Amino acid sequence: MIFIFNYDNLKQYVVPQGKLIRCGEQQHCFYAIDEMEISKAENMLSLQFPNELKEFYLQIGYGYLGYDNPNFRNQIMHPLEIAKLKLGLDFYGNMYEEDLKYYTSESVFPFFDLGGEADYLVIQMGGEFDGSVLYLDAPIASSFNDFVAKMCERTDYFI
Repeated sequence: MIFIFNYDNLKQYVVPQGKLIRCGEQQHCFYAIDEMEISKAENMLSLQFPNELKEFYLQIGYGYLGYDNPNFRNQIMHPLEIAKLKLGLDFYGNMYEEDLKYYTSESVFPFFDLGGEADYLVIQMGGEFDGSVLYLDAPIASSFNDFVAKMCERTDYFI
């Protein structure tokens, strides 16, 4: 049985379709996406997105989780951007070879752009920390949902 996390506290930050706002004027800023966009990315990868991340996309979307620190982008990436990163497409193919090898491996699933060069948080896929969120190979949250909860409290908790 899959536990569905309730993101009601974040729904107020979803930008209504067609409306323009300045994201920096609120704590979070998200853009709704539909299941077709997720499916397209999954088809590109021949891989299913982690369940908790997929549920977040369906309930909230993608965008900025903690827009309060100008030193970090803090962006939950759009599914198609994740697919491009995992496949080494577009500018992602220009990363240092070590970084590209890491982010395209089957053991991690990048999902969160901190804004630096090749600076992404990942979900561990299998192994000792399966499902945990990692920063620089160290677990910073036991799950995606745990990560979201911690980021809502303090966006730099893992630094």
